[in-house]
Amino acid sequence: MRWKGLQNLKKLIGISYLDLQINGSWDLITNAENNQYLKTLEKLEYLNSKIKEITGESNTYTIDTDINSKFSFKGVNSSFYNRLEGQINTGKMMEKFHQKITEKGIKCLFGIEVKKLESTNNNVHIETSIGEIKALKVAICTNGFAKQFLPDQDVKPARAQVIITKPIHNLTLKGTFHYQQGYYYFRNIDNRILLGGGRNLNFEGETTTDFGQTEQIQDSLKNLLNNVIMPNKKVEIDFTWSGIMGVGTTKKPIIQQIKPNISVGVRMGGMGVAIGSLVGQKVAEIL
Repeated sequence: MRWKGLQNLKKLIGISYLDLQINGSWDLITNAENNQYLKTLEKLEYLNSKIKEITGESNTYTIDTDINSKFSFKGVNSSFYNRLEGQINTGKMMEKFHQKITEKGIKCLFGIEVKKLESTNNNVHIETSIGEIKALKVAICTNGFAKQFLPDQDVKPARAQVIITKPIHNLTLKGTFHYQQGYYYFRNIDNRILLGGGRNLNFEGETTTDFGQTEQIQDSLKNLLNNVIMPNKKVEIDFTWSGIMGVGTTKKPIIQQIKPNISVGVRMGGMGVAIGSLVGQKVAEIL
C-alpha cells in the first residue's frame, strides 16, 4: 500500500507540489543492537525478494557500513540502506489537496467537534459543537481520534512529539533516518533537521489525543540530536509540536462500513501520508 500510495500521490498531486526527493533511508544500528543486526541480516535476501514482487526493483535493501563517515554520526555501528524511500513536503501536499477540493466546490468546515453520529436508512444525523448537521453519507477519517465512534475497534491514539532545528550552515545530512527500531525518525527539510519519536519511553503516557510535549521525551530528542546526529556542532531548536497517529495491533488500516451510510478509514499506523489517498479512495467506493 505504501508503494501504490506514492504512485497515487504523484498522480493526484504531482511531483513538484509534493517536493518529492528520493534520497533513500537508513535504519541505524548501534553497538548494543548487534544481535538484532545479525537477525535482520539473515532476512535481507528474503526482504529484497518480497520488495521486488511489489515494485519490480532489485536490491532495495543493502548494508551500509560507511554511515558514520558520510554523516559524522556518533555511536552508530552500521545501517541498512533502502534506496527507494523518499521524502515529501506534507505542507505543500495538503495545500494542493485543499486547492483541488475547493475547485470542485467542496466546502471545508474547520474547528467543529463532532459529538455523536446517528445513522438511519436514509441519512446520518451529526451532533456537533455548532448544532446538528444532516448528511446522506459520512466517512470517519479521524484516524487516532476515531475511538469515540469505534469503541469496539482495534484503534487507539499514539502521540508523536517532534522538534525542528533552526537552519544549519552547510548541512550535509540528506535523506530519511530511523533509529531504535524506528521509534525515532529524522530527516532534513531544506537546511534544517526534523526529528521526532521517543514514544517507546512512555507508551501509556503517549496513548493520548492531547497535544503537547513532555520533558522526558523532549530531553531524549535533544540528546539524540546533540550526541548522535550532530555531535560536533552546536544546533538550536526552532519549533516543537506533536501529532496524533492511529495505531493498533496490526499495521493494516480499518476500511469498512460500520452502520448504514457510515464508513470508516482509520488506523494508518504512522503511514498516513503514504497510504492515506488509497484508503480514502477505498472508503469512497464503499460509500
